[in-house]
Amino acid sequence: MGASIVLAGLAPTAGAAQSSAAQPSDQVSDQVAEPESNSLKVYFTSGSSRVQADQAATLDLAARTFRDGNPLVMVVSGGADTVGDPLENLDLSLRRASSVADGLVARGIPVTRLQVLGRGNSELRIPTEPGVPEEGNRVVEISWR
Repeated sequence: MGASIVLAGLAPTAGAAQSSAAQPSDQVSDQVAEPESNSLKVYFTSGSSRVQADQAATLDLAARTFRDGNPLVMVVSGGADTVGDPLENLDLSLRRASSVADGLVARGIPVTRLQVLGRGNSELRIPTEPGVPEEGNRVVEISWR
């Protein structure tokens, strides 16, 4: 990745869970629909920052959305669940976001149009207690403006 990408990590904070979190999912679907809002989600297995093959369609859709709408910036924001050390989860969330950004660049999105962020487990999409594995929090959200 080039120096044009903004890496911003947010330090984990207690009680940062949001009540407007996404609906929990028992399994990740390999089907991708057109985005209902200005965001798409790429899910990860526990402890991994590797984009799984079943998530490639989401990256394809993000690239198509970029080409069709030509947004000013695409924000790639990584997250982690509450399993493990919060600082390690922050690093993991940044690696996840960077993996997604690499996939977007490989699909033709200019690196200068990406902003890469890591939230660790400071902004949980699905509130959980510490140490609870939650697939819905092991996600990178791609949004645009």
